[in-house]
Order: sequence, then C-alpha cells, then structure tokens
Amino acid sequence: MNIFHYYPKVLPVKKYGGTERMAVNLMKEQVNRGHKVYLLTLTGTHLPSINVTTTKKPIRNFEDYIPDNIDIVQLYSTPQEPPTKPYLVMIGGNGKPGEKFLPNTVFVSRNHAIRHGSRHYIYNGIKLEYFTYNEKKENYFLFLSKVSWKVKNVDFAIRLAKMMGFKLIVAGGWRLSFRRNIKFVGEVDAKEKAELLAGAKALIFPTNWEEPFGLVTIEALASGTPVITTNKGAMPELVTPDVGFRCNTFEEFQEAINRADEISPRKCRERVEENFTAEIMTGKYIKAYEKIIQTGSLEGLGEEN
Repeated sequence: MNIFHYYPKVLPVKKYGGTERMAVNLMKEQVNRGHKVYLLTLTGTHLPSINVTTTKKPIRNFEDYIPDNIDIVQLYSTPQEPPTKPYLVMIGGNGKPGEKFLPNTVFVSRNHAIRHGSRHYIYNGIKLEYFTYNEKKENYFLFLSKVSWKVKNVDFAIRLAKMMGFKLIVAGGWRLSFRRNIKFVGEVDAKEKAELLAGAKALIFPTNWEEPFGLVTIEALASGTPVITTNKGAMPELVTPDVGFRCNTFEEFQEAINRADEISPRKCRERVEENFTAEIMTGKYIKAYEKIIQTGSLEGLGEEN
C-alpha cells in the first residue's frame, strides 16, 4: 500500500508531544510492514526510512504534493475540504464546541469518540523497546506532564506530597520548591523519561479534564509502573483495577498512594503488550485504510476502528 501522511510539525519531537510520537510510531511501523510511506512535513524533520518532502510552514494545498500512486491519505487535523483521494483523519485532541469532523475520522479512545459524536476510534500505541521494564522500584512517585498546563493538575500532586511526605519528582517544567521531598527536573528527553518511569513507585496523573487518551499512562505501564489517576476522559479505558487506581477524591488518592506496591509490575506491562503497542495500533489503521479504499467509508468496520 502507498500511504501519504501530511503532518506539518518537525518530527520526531525531542520532548513533549504525544500525538507527534504516535504519528512517527505509525509511519515507522507501516514501513516495517512493507508499505511505501510518504510524508509531507516541515523543514527540520529527519525520518530516514520515510520518503520525506518538507515545506517551511504549514500549507493549505497539501494535495498538490500527493504522488499519483497514493492509495490513502492520512491526516492529523480536519482539512478545509475533503481530499479527492481516499483519506483518514486522526484527531488526537479535544475539539472546540460545535466543531465538525469529516466522515472518515477516527479518535483515540471510545470516550473521545463519543464526546465528538462518533463511534470510531483507534487506541494509540507505543514501541515497547523505548521503555525499560523494571520490577524493582525506587523510593519516589512521579508526575510527568506539562507543568504549565493547569488541566494536568500538578498542584494536586504537590499537595499530596506535602501532606503525606513522600518523595515526588516533577518532570515537565520548572518551579521553585523549598520542600526537600519535592524535586522539579524540567522537561526531559526520551532517555531521561524512560529512566524516571522505570524507577517510580507509581505515576501520579491527576488530570482534571476530559483526557482524549493520556499517552504517559501507557508509557508508565510499559515500564511496570502503576498509574494513580482520575476517572476523567479515557482513564477508565486505560487504567483498569489490576494496573492502578482511579480516584474521585483527595482521600482516595491518599489511599492509592499507600497501596501502590500492591500492583504487579508484570500486569502493568502485559496491559500494554496486549492492547497499546505500535504494532496493534498500526494493524487497526491498515484495516481502516482497506475499508475506506474498498467502500469509501468506515461504516460497518466496528466501533474500535
């Protein structure tokens, strides 16, 4: 299959960027499966296994760059007009009130799809080899999200650490901290992130918005690290009782922190191996492409896809 992606970002990202990492995982795995992958993207992108064309800034006329032999066009935002060739749009974020989406659109979780009036979703997937599985944990809990995003709720994690006295490492931005048990390490690269996730007793992810997916949660699970989170957005789909805790109150978070070592690291890893790998994700995208190429539509494919 000849697949054309349009993603106007510099790839791969070095630090923050869950959707960008997912897109790179998808493209690389498509190449691994023998598909011919073309990418139109921004200057500075370096992906040696992919046929890359770059522009200095995002463009509207991306169809002018699509080769004649392309079977399917993969987009990561809704274009002004539907492409003339068969296409699939993946939406990774929350839409604006009243925003309209094209028929051949997938979201990244069931909750995400339902909230946007759709039945079609494909879970994100990660490459397991990028994460270190570790059953022996160090004496710290981890918060790993953009500190500047209030919806990620870093203040809640800090409040827990202040009241309970456990060591908290905060990755994803800087703040002054005069508490010896709270350490900010700024934004981290892939290697630093893998090390922090592998060593943590648990990931504290107290998101207070309707999370479309929450990639860091499956990155933690792949590392054998349980997740302590809320019931917002996709969290009930990702964090089941055997791999972590979903909490509604401060007191429930406190109890979960005290019980973190009850969770099996092996169960955490298996949760990802069975549901959230790049290989599984790519298979579902290929299945969706085949349906669209054959019928022009996702209808009849089933809910997840």
